[in-house]
Amino acid sequence: MLSAAVQRASERRADTGLQAAVIVDDGTIWRGVAGNADHGDDDLLTHDHHLYIGSVTKFFTATLVMRQVQRGAISLSDTVDEWLDLEYAGDVTVRMLLNHTSGVPNYTGDPWFTTRNVARPAKRWRPIELVDIIRGKSLDFDPGSRHRYSNSNYVLLGILLEQLTGSSYGALLGDFVRAELGYDRTYYLDYPDDAPIANAYDESVFNLGRRELTAFRTTLETSAYAAGGILSTAPDVASFVRSVFDGRVLDEDVLSQMRTFVDAPDEDVTTQVEYGLGIRHLRIDGEDLYGHTGTIPGYSAIAMHHDQPTYTIAVIGNVSTIDQAGICGALQRIVLDEFY
Repeated sequence: MLSAAVQRASERRADTGLQAAVIVDDGTIWRGVAGNADHGDDDLLTHDHHLYIGSVTKFFTATLVMRQVQRGAISLSDTVDEWLDLEYAGDVTVRMLLNHTSGVPNYTGDPWFTTRNVARPAKRWRPIELVDIIRGKSLDFDPGSRHRYSNSNYVLLGILLEQLTGSSYGALLGDFVRAELGYDRTYYLDYPDDAPIANAYDESVFNLGRRELTAFRTTLETSAYAAGGILSTAPDVASFVRSVFDGRVLDEDVLSQMRTFVDAPDEDVTTQVEYGLGIRHLRIDGEDLYGHTGTIPGYSAIAMHHDQPTYTIAVIGNVSTIDQAGICGALQRIVLDEFY
């Protein structure tokens, strides 16, 4: 049933490559795959392929930050001026960056940024260049007064982590996710040269049909950074999300802080009700789910956890605009029917 649901979702989007994973209450993990890794040659997507997870990266970044909170290296109430050189850094706290209440403008909404990405597909962005896009711009609102999603918040958190630890974001991720937890197919930039990566496709630009974006990989992954640049697989993502919510990664009081939410309706994610510290709270078919969604040009993802009964669902596709909530909901209905 689960395999058939993934296959149907792929076929509805002209054989979009979809990789899925479901973890049920006893820890059993189901893996599924459908569609094409390369739509030009009709090469099938496999369990071995890696895909970019877009803003599901934020869940990973937030967890890395909360680990530093747990160690006492920083506090959620700390202002970020000690680590970040921005004129308003003394008014913005770590918590505000994590839950998008900082008011920091979104660098990916800047027309110059988009133009440069299109014009220079091989550009390797440095994190400070992303900050320079918003440097000198006014805050969108008073820090802490409301919620507005901004990728800039997580670029700043990535830089904060690097300043705090002396390690690169990719090294921090690898040391924690691969070396410590054993989810060894999750990377930021440091993936092996021979890692199979599914080609990237987009259908949203100027209604020109499906266009391959694989040539833009370098500029897309480096410009997404700690906000959206992680490369992974559905089983790795589901396993990581499950390990966080199971309490294997963070102490109970720290996880409780991570699950402190603000009202956050989102016109781009219509199933969202609240936002925590790197956690979207979605309501799909009446069920409360916690995790994150992700969209980066060429890829789309969703990773969600349900508390009781316990199950975790992750889906990644190699087209920018898969129906994240629809696919998650379809898998959820089968999980509830078959396992609970």
